[in-house]
Amino acid sequence: MSHDPAVAAATALVRESVPVDDFLTWTEWSLARVGFVPSNCLAIVGVCRDELMSGFDQAVAGRWGHPFQAGALAGLVFVGRTGLQAALGHVPGEDGRHRFVAFCMPHVGIDADGTVGRVQRRGMHRDSAACGALVAFRDDLSTGRTTFELDPEDVEQSLLSMRLGGMVGPGRTPSLLDLTELARRAAVEDMRRFVDLARGREPVDVAYLSGIVVHLPDGVDHVASVEARVVIDGEVIDLPH
Repeated sequence: MSHDPAVAAATALVRESVPVDDFLTWTEWSLARVGFVPSNCLAIVGVCRDELMSGFDQAVAGRWGHPFQAGALAGLVFVGRTGLQAALGHVPGEDGRHRFVAFCMPHVGIDADGTVGRVQRRGMHRDSAACGALVAFRDDLSTGRTTFELDPEDVEQSLLSMRLGGMVGPGRTPSLLDLTELARRAAVEDMRRFVDLARGREPVDVAYLSGIVVHLPDGVDHVASVEARVVIDGEVIDLPH
C-alpha cells in the first residue's frame, strides 16, 4: 500500500467510483420513482469544456435527451439567471410541472501510477493535465500569482479563481482532489441559485445530480463522490446511492 497521501486518496476515489453508464442507469431508475422520466424533463449539463467530457455529454443525451449546456471551465456554472430562464422555456410541461435534471460534474484524470491530474489523451505520446483549469488555478495558488480579479482576456479562468478562491481562503493550496470537490460544491450551489432566480412563480422541480468524473488509464470514465437531491414543491429529497 502506498504511503503517499495523494496516491492513497486517488485509490480511495477510484474504489468508490462506478462506470458512467452504471451511474446513468441509476439516475433513470432513481428519478423515475419520484416522477422524473426523459419525456417530461430537460437535462442541464454543467461539465468542463475539455473534449474528454464529450463522452459524458453523449451518454447523458442517450438517456435523457439532448441537454442544455451550462458548464464552463472546471464544470463551474456561470450561465446565470438569463441562461436558466432560456432553459426553462425549453422544458416539457404538459402536465403542469417543469422538471430539470441538472448534472454538475467536474473531472479529474488519474494515471496508471495513481498520479492525480494526469491523463493520456488520444494521439498524444505524453500525458497532460485534467482538469487543466484546476491544475492551473492550483499552480497560481502555490506561487501566489492569483489576483482574484476579472480578466477580460481570460474571463472564465479568472471567474474560476474568484469563485473558488473565496472557498479556499488565503494562504492555502489544497490538493487537486480537494479543489475538484470544491468545484463540485460550487457548481451545485450556483446551479441552484440560478434556477431559483429563473423560476419566478413557475412550478419547477429539479434533480441535482453531482459527482466527479474520473478518467482512468483503461479509457473507461467513472463517476465518484455522488450526491443526489431532488427538490419538488420546495421539499428536498435525498436519493440513496
